[in-house]
This record gives sequence, C-alpha cells and structure tokens, in this order.
Amino acid sequence: MNPKDILKEFLSANKLMQLATVGENGPWICNVYFVADEEGNLYWTSARSRQHSKEILNNPKAAATVVHDSEHKQAVQIVGEAFEVALDDVERVNQLYGNKFGDKPERLQEVLANTPEGRAYWMLKPQIVSLWDEVNFPNAPKQDIQ
Repeated sequence: MNPKDILKEFLSANKLMQLATVGENGPWICNVYFVADEEGNLYWTSARSRQHSKEILNNPKAAATVVHDSEHKQAVQIVGEAFEVALDDVERVNQLYGNKFGDKPERLQEVLANTPEGRAYWMLKPQIVSLWDEVNFPNAPKQDIQ
C-alpha cells in the first residue's frame, strides 16, 4: 500500500492529536481534536487564550503526533508551521470539522465573532511528515512522506 494513501486514511480515522508548540519557557504539548484536508493540513479549534494558541501567534513552529494503534505501533509525526485560519477560510474549515465531529452552529458563530478571548480555527501546515507503521511496513516502518 502507498504511504500517502495510508496517511490519508490514518488522519481520517483518528480524532485526537498531540500538538507541540514553543514559547518563552520552552516546549509545550497538549491534546486537540483535529481534522485534515486533502492537502494534509491539520485543523483544530481552540480558544485564543490557551497556551498553545498564544505560542503559535508568537512562534509558528509546531509539531504533532497522532497514534493510531499502539499495540501494532502505528503513528504519524508532523513538523511544520501553525497559523490562525484566516476569517475568509473559516467556513470551509468549519465544514470539514463539522463533517468529522458534528455540525454545531455556535462553534462557527464564536469563531466568526473574532473576539480576542474567543475561539479560533488553527492550522498546522506540514513540512516534514513521517509515518511509523509496523503493520504495513514491518521491515522498514519509518516512511517519510513528501
């Protein structure tokens, strides 16, 4: 099976990722529910007051990992840059998010309100993607995806 196809299925099948950001005091990691688009960008919604949100605004360097099956050792690691989603793209991202987690009109309303204390959609744009998959690639489980 093609690693890119496995990655696409993998990101579609999973809901929770660990997101790492970097701030003045060093790295920070948290869990967020995410959705991926066709290009492999990852999106989540978080309050602007969260530590990871504040850190992204000051330093876009971020990383994420998603574990699919710890028993069979399947995971993906992503390094890239994270940004707040522009208001003109929020409805598209909200639709992606709603397709995976259910439509909640109040979520979109809160993001569109665009208040400093409110929620926003965030995006991680991958620069490096590594799939670790001992199920499909037992002899070479680390698959770097371009």
